[in-house]
This record gives sequence, C-alpha cells and structure tokens, in this order.
Amino acid sequence: MQFKCVFSGSGGQGSALIAKLVCQAGIADNLKVLMTQTYGIEQRGGDSTAFVIISDAPIGNPLVEGDANLGIALSPSTYDLCLANMGPGGRLFYNSSLITEKPVPDLEQTAVAASDLAISAGGSPRGLNLVMLGAAVAGTGFLKKETVEKVLTDSLGHKKPELLESNLASFKAGLAV
Repeated sequence: MQFKCVFSGSGGQGSALIAKLVCQAGIADNLKVLMTQTYGIEQRGGDSTAFVIISDAPIGNPLVEGDANLGIALSPSTYDLCLANMGPGGRLFYNSSLITEKPVPDLEQTAVAASDLAISAGGSPRGLNLVMLGAAVAGTGFLKKETVEKVLTDSLGHKKPELLESNLASFKAGLAV
C-alpha cells in the first residue's frame, strides 16, 4: 500500500496541519512516511502545499510529481495546483463550499462542503481542514480513523485544549460525508 498525497490550501486553512496529522498517524501505525512542503512568497496568507507519501514499504523516491493518488484542495487558488499533481486514477477531495469542480478525465473528484460542515459541526470555518481529512479517511481508508482521532487528541489537545471538542467534531463530520 502506498499513497502519494497532495494537500493544498491558502495560508491559515491548515493544509500543513493535515500533512502533519497524516504523518503522525502513519508513524503511530508503523508505516513509512515522508513529507515536503512548499509555500508562496507572501509572508502571510499565501498558498501552501504539503506533499506526503505514506507506505507500508520503504519509500524509494521522495517526489510527488503528477502521480498523487490522493489530494485535498481547500481553496480555489490551490485547486489547479492539486489537479496538476494528481495522477491517473487518483482521487481529489475539494472544498465545494469555495471551489467549483473542473471535469478531468480519469480522476475521481469528491465534493465536500467543508467550510459549511465545519461551521455546523464545530462552530467555526477553521475546522474545514479536519472535515476534509475526515472525508479522505472515510473515502479511501488510507489511515485508520481511530489512529487519526488519537493523534488529533494528543497533538491538538495539548496545544489548544479549548478547541479539541470542535476539532474532533469537524473531523467526525468529514467521516460522515
């Protein structure tokens, strides 16, 4: 099993957090993980993309170049970047609260009204990244939902305990999509 992933969003939307949680969950489940990130030139609010490879075998090539089989696009400005990094037969989850899908042959796209679901579940649109992660976990099974919940609790529960309940609610809303 190997998943090459691209997670992309505008500054503050949490694409880097998705990547970090995926890596931590993979490590917790004794998988091999590799992560790289790119950022826009803006000091704040620019687009950022994280590339993650998660595998049950050693990872020989650290590049994700047009061959991702899992993608998450959080914003309109990063949707095209995700499309460019997806490989044939891949699956792209996109935030349909903000993005209008472009038909692409040989690519499965899954619309998730993540911004709206985050507000309903956790009271804030800031949980949209966790909604998207939940949808990707439920839709592909690339990680165990229990492991992601534990990593989320351990990681974010210590950093911002007051937000843990809304973050878990957002993740669970994504799982239910």
